[in-house]
Amino acid sequence: MLLRHLSSCVLFAALCAGGCATGDDGIMPRDQDGGRVDAASPPEVDASSPSPCTPPCTGTDVCRAGVCVSTGTDADGDGVDAAVDCDDGDASVGSSAERECSSSCGAGVERCTGGVWATCTAPLTCDCVEGSTPRSLDCGMCGTQRQICSGGAWVDDGACMGSGVCSPGDVDMGTTCGRCGRQERHCGADCQWGPMACVDEGECMAGAVDTESRTCTPACGGTETRSRTCSSSCTWGTFGGFAGCASCGPVCGNGMCETGETCAACADCRYGHLGTGDNGDSCAGVPDGTWRCVTRSSGGSVSQVCRNDPSRCSTSPCWISFNLSPRDCSGCVCSFSLACCQTGSTSGGC
Repeated sequence: MLLRHLSSCVLFAALCAGGCATGDDGIMPRDQDGGRVDAASPPEVDASSPSPCTPPCTGTDVCRAGVCVSTGTDADGDGVDAAVDCDDGDASVGSSAERECSSSCGAGVERCTGGVWATCTAPLTCDCVEGSTPRSLDCGMCGTQRQICSGGAWVDDGACMGSGVCSPGDVDMGTTCGRCGRQERHCGADCQWGPMACVDEGECMAGAVDTESRTCTPACGGTETRSRTCSSSCTWGTFGGFAGCASCGPVCGNGMCETGETCAACADCRYGHLGTGDNGDSCAGVPDGTWRCVTRSSGGSVSQVCRNDPSRCSTSPCWISFNLSPRDCSGCVCSFSLACCQTGSTSGGC
């Protein structure tokens, strides 16, 4: 009886030695309970027993990796609330991820779902019956590990096959982008990286200037503006004050009597509204020969004289333009003076 047992052991050892010596079948050696004995094997993890928190967490706090974390915090800045983050100290691990684990019978993975690490997928059964159908194990990143029954124990047959480039839920962060944002890509269910996207952007580009304007009140013409600047953190600063409107009048000859105008200074105020300043405007009620300097509706200044001249006025009397760009508008009121003359002019009595 003892001899038969020894013979079986010798035969089993010889088979193992032969298989390992060839190096062709990829079968990994096992210890006496069927576990892998290669030095690269990850340590055993009991994923079914999460690390408890002592003392127990209170209120809305939850226990994560033996530490109580508060809802609403985000220590690793990955945008995932610590209450549903499997590792709030690692920005690449959020509410979903996976990590390697193992048992004495093989390797597996733990998956984070909703902030909780699920049970390790490593096999718990080491023994098998010769001739059993090969089995496939989850070896992470969408890969599968084939195992065959050899010598009454499940052993790896080759390497993990079909693995992707990342684990579902992984997050890869790149450089800064856009409005103080950061580049980020996520690993999909197919274990492939999605495209980079710029996330967590601010309101504006640092250094940008935003202006707004409003119509001047009272209506003296024009607008006034104010501005704000985008900070280095890509948020808008506060608006400064409005720059202020230009002071109104007096502008003699614009058809309105404004504060500061006097009857002695402006024919408009002395004799009432006198048109827009265009050649041929009526000057009814104004003594013939009265002079004024006026701003025309088309722009620029002109000296004008009131004449009762039907040949030049469609409605007499009317203002007849004399010289463009008079020397001094403020001196061209009521009677002719050199102020009514165009600079450099030597005609028309100037």
